[in-house]
Amino acid sequence: MLYTFEMANNHMGSVSHAKKIIDEFAELARRYDLTAAIKLQFRQLKTFIHKDYHESDLKYVKRFKETELTKEQFVEIVNHIRVSSMKTMATPFDNESLEWLSTLDIDIIKIASCSIDDWPLLEEVSKINKKIIISTAGAHFDVLKKVYGLFKRNKRQFAFMHCVGEYPTPPENANLNRIKLLQQAFPDIEIGFSTHESPLVESVTPYAVAMGCTIIEKHVGLPTENVTLNAYSCTSGYMENLIKTLGALEVVTNTNTPYYERIGELETLKKLKRGAYARRGLEAGHILEPNDIYYAMPVKDGQLDASNFHDMVGGILCNDVSRDEEILREDIASHEKEALIEEIKTKVKQLLNQANITITPMDKAQLSAHYGLEKFYQVGCAIVDKINREYCKKIIVVLPGQSHPAHHHIKKEETFELLTGDCTLNMNGTDVELRQGVPKIIFRKVQHSFKSNNGCVVEEISTTHLLNDSKYEDLSINKLDLAERKIKVDLV
Repeated sequence: MLYTFEMANNHMGSVSHAKKIIDEFAELARRYDLTAAIKLQFRQLKTFIHKDYHESDLKYVKRFKETELTKEQFVEIVNHIRVSSMKTMATPFDNESLEWLSTLDIDIIKIASCSIDDWPLLEEVSKINKKIIISTAGAHFDVLKKVYGLFKRNKRQFAFMHCVGEYPTPPENANLNRIKLLQQAFPDIEIGFSTHESPLVESVTPYAVAMGCTIIEKHVGLPTENVTLNAYSCTSGYMENLIKTLGALEVVTNTNTPYYERIGELETLKKLKRGAYARRGLEAGHILEPNDIYYAMPVKDGQLDASNFHDMVGGILCNDVSRDEEILREDIASHEKEALIEEIKTKVKQLLNQANITITPMDKAQLSAHYGLEKFYQVGCAIVDKINREYCKKIIVVLPGQSHPAHHHIKKEETFELLTGDCTLNMNGTDVELRQGVPKIIFRKVQHSFKSNNGCVVEEISTTHLLNDSKYEDLSINKLDLAERKIKVDLV
């Protein structure tokens, strides 16, 4: 999540006041370990305002002139932001300000909603190799598609932000449904939320985040005896409460805890399942059939249950089982599925050895069989989870002739680096041959797939892996039972 603190005119054209705002929100960012940016506004007033109106009483002309800062003053503010460890962000409102983005080395460029169809400005911004965030208030989707096409053609990393150009914005006018429309129309880019709601009303930002927004922007300021905040800017106290609410939202959505790690939940559910019992006396060597088994509570330790149906049927008993006796996992001697898994594991470990990758008992490994284990050699891969915190490291093994289907991630950004073998990465329809020692970034929402002719091992470094963050182009993949798609294996 990127938090954008928009200072705008709340620093009142004062460098010292701007520094106080930066210090206030830098402390907040440190306290809650936020990825945060302070946003500035750049205008060259000599050319931005027509010469005949420089001394006019027009509302915006007066405000811009009263809060005008020199380039040297902005340099001082930008340096203070950097010392605070926050990112720098700026909105250029005219082409003449673009030079400041370069000389001040601004991290992120923000395009205001009023500039969404300022084509002379957008054409030049699209040539700048920085992260670009574009507000979309009031823009028709036909315009957004043109903007999207412009930045895509120039291969830029950019995001759209939903916002409403009403200051302040009443909650009933927040139009959050537009977030879903943006996500549907532009599934391969980040969607954020820039809010102009009054701090006197309950924030709608948590709803936007719950809908998938990964960038939020809020006007902020620091009230003093001489400075009064406008009706849509908020204090650090307001932002702290909002951050706590978003933290609680992350906890209840529980996206960081894989289903197989929720031990307490699984143990509770296990007690409610129906255990597998022999319908009649069965001898060792017998191949289990559906009519050999019935299901009833309770499930005892080591006993198979109704969820293991496919593991039992077709399996060979290695022990005699009496009528009405529980069928244990250790009673199943052999199974075609287990034999196939062992064969796959052998091939995976051979490639890992070629790449000099060591697997430890702490590592979690699984086979991703997107169309079932029987099609694994055609479609799928093996994944070893090394670590998953604020950053994530995985080892991906692709067998010879195997491919991984097209998908994108809503929140995760990842980097692939080839360790051994050959790998073709396809991003948005363009093939890229991975090379050893050359990392390849895959930005959020970029559709990608990969394949190997002779087998490969790839290291993936990414932001946190989140459950259900992979969205497949082939929707039928999600219809397969998770236990059939994600098969845990021991590679040690």
